Amino acid sequence: MSGKHFDKAAAGWDQKQRRVELAAKIAAAISSTLPLNKKMAALEYGCGTGLVGLALAPQLATLTAVDTSTGMLEVLAQKIKSDEITNVTPLRLDLLQESLTDRFDLIFCAMTLHHIKEADQLLARFCDLLADGGYLAVADLKTEDGSFHDAEADGVMHHGFNPEELVKTLTKLGLNQVAVQEVHSLTKTNDVGVERAYPIILLTGRKG
Repeated sequence: MSGKHFDKAAAGWDQKQRRVELAAKIAAAISSTLPLNKKMAALEYGCGTGLVGLALAPQLATLTAVDTSTGMLEVLAQKIKSDEITNVTPLRLDLLQESLTDRFDLIFCAMTLHHIKEADQLLARFCDLLADGGYLAVADLKTEDGSFHDAEADGVMHHGFNPEELVKTLTKLGLNQVAVQEVHSLTKTNDVGVERAYPIILLTGRKG
């Protein structure tokens, strides 16, 4: 899906219960897997409307919520204002094109990586931005046959990921304690009327 699609979809993004449920499962898995604490400076990439990030923010010192979609960030900003959230900062940024000088104790992204053609390059950027001892958490689809997204969807660069290959990639990038787990399964009826389950995996690792 293109950036314009996400801008247009932002207003109704949270209305899909399946999407809200998935975000809650991912946030719970990150929280239970990693030792989050209120001294952590965190970065979420592909934050969308903040479904995952806002669930984790109370356990963190600060959260920089990054996305390339202005529409998504506007919805997030409205939530921050209405709920008087003081430790979350929205930021429009493309990490593959722009730089950050900050370093983070936690970087996470959810259902974003399959939209990034240069997925390995983005994972390398994440690792560069981690402080020593910092944690990375990436949630996305396990390898699927391409039926997860609607036929007209654009911007889908990967039909999920092979868990073992992701573990190898992060290990080569220098992370330790690299592990992968299945945290949820989405059931969808695809374009040809076949119902099937799509596993969602969470990849975690630590720098240094």
